[in-house]
Amino acid sequence: MKRLIFLCSCVMFFSILMGACVPITFSPPTEIHINPGDHVEQAVIAVDADGRSHIAGVVNDRIVYYRTHLGYPSRKLTFTMSSSGTDWVQYHPDIAVLDNGMAYIVWIEQHGGPEKFACYRNVPLIPPVGGYTTYCAPLDGTNQSTGNIWVTARGGTAYVIYDRIYEGRIAELWYKELTKLPPNSGRVYWYTEYFETGYIYSLDMAIDSGGRLHVTYLDNFTFTGSPPYTDRLIYRSNVTTYIDGTMTQGWAIASGESLGQDVDVSLSFYTDAGIERVAVASIWVPFGLDSIYIDSCDVAGCANHHTHQVFLPSSWNAFSVIDDIEILGIDTNLYLGFIGDDNTSTTGVEQVYYKNAFSTNDPGEPSEDTATFKMDLEMTRVDPRPESSISQPFPVMAWAESDIVTTKFYAYDGLFFKTLVYNTTCGTSFPAGDIGSNGYYFSGDWDACLNTWFSSQAWLNNLPLVLK
Repeated sequence: MKRLIFLCSCVMFFSILMGACVPITFSPPTEIHINPGDHVEQAVIAVDADGRSHIAGVVNDRIVYYRTHLGYPSRKLTFTMSSSGTDWVQYHPDIAVLDNGMAYIVWIEQHGGPEKFACYRNVPLIPPVGGYTTYCAPLDGTNQSTGNIWVTARGGTAYVIYDRIYEGRIAELWYKELTKLPPNSGRVYWYTEYFETGYIYSLDMAIDSGGRLHVTYLDNFTFTGSPPYTDRLIYRSNVTTYIDGTMTQGWAIASGESLGQDVDVSLSFYTDAGIERVAVASIWVPFGLDSIYIDSCDVAGCANHHTHQVFLPSSWNAFSVIDDIEILGIDTNLYLGFIGDDNTSTTGVEQVYYKNAFSTNDPGEPSEDTATFKMDLEMTRVDPRPESSISQPFPVMAWAESDIVTTKFYAYDGLFFKTLVYNTTCGTSFPAGDIGSNGYYFSGDWDACLNTWFSSQAWLNNLPLVLK
């Protein structure tokens, strides 16, 4: 799903360390265009089980879709509207893809005025009879949105989340299973049922091994529609629901002024004693210092609540600023990446850190104390190649670094190897992009110099002859 930066990278397998080298490389970065000379913005990416990368973005206020293996397009689409002109716009795309290659694109659009509507379309691998439909399928009829929309997929299941508006704030947060007819749908949370309206700072969601949706979000709410607002961290799931589909499994994790509203929350799954658990990572600031907390419970019923403060060295007890967090569960491990500053760096700026979330060991520092601004941290799972001598999947982290003049995109395999993926000196755009993976396939797109670039994990025998 999500949101954000870049980067695609050379993933070094552990088998290299074990003397079982697997020839690996990455496709040369390819500039993504729907038509020659255009500029793809707001790009997001997802990868299917056969290694196809599916990209959605925006060109001239219209949603676009681009499908590829190693950069060359196998399918390109531009979505349409019934009219054009001021405020006839489509934006804020998100994309997810099933293992079989069916892509789901969601976005927000306006029809000549300030009103916003939540839209989606599915894009199958093979064009249907009559061709692809390239206009909005409304997710919520004529109901308006505040502009929040997200989509996620796992295996053969895809869900979307969107909201309804009331006097400029959220009245209802809804989910819909896009891969089921009639759709499994209902409210994630019904603000106005409790005489509330809300605003969401950040949201993350994922699908468990049984195909159920789990959601966490950091919001504020008010009973009056006006300040003061109260911040809170919420978890919800459709493991159990009312008859109308409204989620009943939930946990009001925390509320009050100590929550770090500027740092996006993160959600993932891991197993403990054979039980699948859902974990939520967030920032709490109870004493003016940023602390990372992991709140977790069993996927089934949200039993066995556990709140864990991530162990950091004593230097973080005197000074702590954390700008970004990501968690990723793989089997019994829950990995944590974060960008932060404990005021001990010789360069005086934040660094990228990595550790097992529940470990008491000090975190590693893959950014190696570089004197640059760090931003847009991402983390995804990558499996080893079938011919590799190892069998354990591993987390890959990706981020951007900038010294204002240059911007560099890095990736780290969670063990030893940090790779410089791309380096630009244009300085004309803020680093942004997305990464995606499926099995041992790993791809990324990123914005560099106001253009979107793409690369994917590849092997020499899969590259065009001219590139070998």
